[in-house]
Amino acid sequence: MGYAAKLAAPSALNSFLLGSMGDPFVTYLDQSVQAFLWFSSTALLGLGFLNPPVRSLARRIDFTLLGLLAGWSFVLAIFSWWVNPGNAFHATDPFGHAVRFAAPVALLLFIAFPVREQESKIEWVLRWGVAGTFIGHGLCALWIKPSFIDLIVGTLNLFLGDPILTAGSLATLEEAFAVAASRQAFAELALPIIAIQDFILVALLLLPRKRIKTIALWMAVWGFVTAMSRMTAYGWDHWHDLALRICNGGIPLFLWVYWKSQNSSKIIK
Repeated sequence: MGYAAKLAAPSALNSFLLGSMGDPFVTYLDQSVQAFLWFSSTALLGLGFLNPPVRSLARRIDFTLLGLLAGWSFVLAIFSWWVNPGNAFHATDPFGHAVRFAAPVALLLFIAFPVREQESKIEWVLRWGVAGTFIGHGLCALWIKPSFIDLIVGTLNLFLGDPILTAGSLATLEEAFAVAASRQAFAELALPIIAIQDFILVALLLLPRKRIKTIALWMAVWGFVTAMSRMTAYGWDHWHDLALRICNGGIPLFLWVYWKSQNSSKIIK
């Protein structure tokens, strides 16, 4: 749904094909994909509730839609990198978006091989997806991505008040600029610390034969907080940016629930 709403603006694939295919074609392509994504989102929710038999037509449709959605998110991540050559932040997109295509791939594996022996493979697909996303975001934070600064400052302004907008006189305006500068400095200081946290979380998540539930839970909380920051910083009309990133917290939360349900001596509390 987030991808569908986001296609109100040109996609990265649109930008890549624009020169060779022309504007009418790429615009039609984006509109067609948008309609397909809206349909697929609704259909997948319905099929999930119905839980059709494995070899039924409905299950094959479910399988196909998941594959196409995984492919779309992967293609967009790759083309977001290709159409921005030399941009280090966009070069992290194939990692940062990993959980978005890992989630449908995991569901594909579950549908194709609904046996207990596949649980470990599915779990590791999700672990690596979450790890890729945290690595990508961690690198952007380490390199002080400007939009990340905007997220922190915008969220602070929402909860503490925008100092520039509330300034009523020249004196208070000078104070407001000082407050704004301090929030900017705080964001620049916080981002490398956030990056280190992300890398530590990834290392602990990928420990072989270990399931650290508190790490999965914290990654879920942090994933939801950072996803929500798109709306706290930019406004409710950016709900699609939250929807795009719902897996950032949703998949670690799933891992936590799954691990919590397992009675294994390998689980570390």
